[in-house]
Amino acid sequence: MADITIPWKKITRGLPNARQSANDRAPTVEEIKKLLEYLDRRIKPIVYTMISSGIRLGAWDYLKWKHIVPIENERGEILAAKIIVYAGEHDEYYSFITPEDYSSLLDWIKFREECA
Repeated sequence: MADITIPWKKITRGLPNARQSANDRAPTVEEIKKLLEYLDRRIKPIVYTMISSGIRLGAWDYLKWKHIVPIENERGEILAAKIIVYAGEHDEYYSFITPEDYSSLLDWIKFREECA
């Protein structure tokens, strides 16, 4: 197998040029504020979580409440929360969310428990 030469220059000439960067971008502050104006109470925790942790849309399929662990200081104040993304999968990693995001998620969970 090692004695076969491959003409890579000829092969790559026939391939289309690859893009150097993605087409996506971070949302602006104005766009975030506009999203948070919606009255649906589910929007705020979703927007906060995706912005503060940087998770993608597909990560929500794997996310459970047990994958969000609060980080507290000695006085019991929540400083942040660790979020395990794609838990149990090969691509598993962790990220962090802000205390504001954690409290909005906690409010959503409490609302869901009251409605059940």
